[in-house]
Amino acid sequence: MKPGLALPLRAAATAALLLALAGLAGCSSTPSAPSPATARDSHLSYDRTFDAALGAMADQKLILSVQDRRNGRIVGAQDGETLTATLQSMRDGMLRVNFTPKDDSPEALALQQRVIASYNARMGNQSILGGFKSGSSDRGPTPCPSGPAFCN
Repeated sequence: MKPGLALPLRAAATAALLLALAGLAGCSSTPSAPSPATARDSHLSYDRTFDAALGAMADQKLILSVQDRRNGRIVGAQDGETLTATLQSMRDGMLRVNFTPKDDSPEALALQQRVIASYNARMGNQSILGGFKSGSSDRGPTPCPSGPAFCN
């Protein structure tokens, strides 16, 4: 190679490398929004979140065939429709619960929506203050003193 040609060739290779690296920097993934099959993320402990998902499936009278707490998996069935709940740990320490039907039939999707509504109702009762009960005055709901189980 000629001595005068090495410098422009090296500069061109460096520029190409910098452009490639700049292109990679723009390809970072952003957290995706939860799908309709995903209930909202949980700030509660793993056990309380698992129990809420399990309870939501029991609320809808599913027959539970798998209750794998360690792997975060619950499988239930009702009238031939199967629904799977999975818990997934997120990077920020939160948990995401996915309720996935076996197929996309209208019955399976309706069951999925009922279980998600039941899960969300259960999670709404487990606030940091221990839940709320209806207030007798116009000041609104009042915190339960010892948790949602003691709200009357």
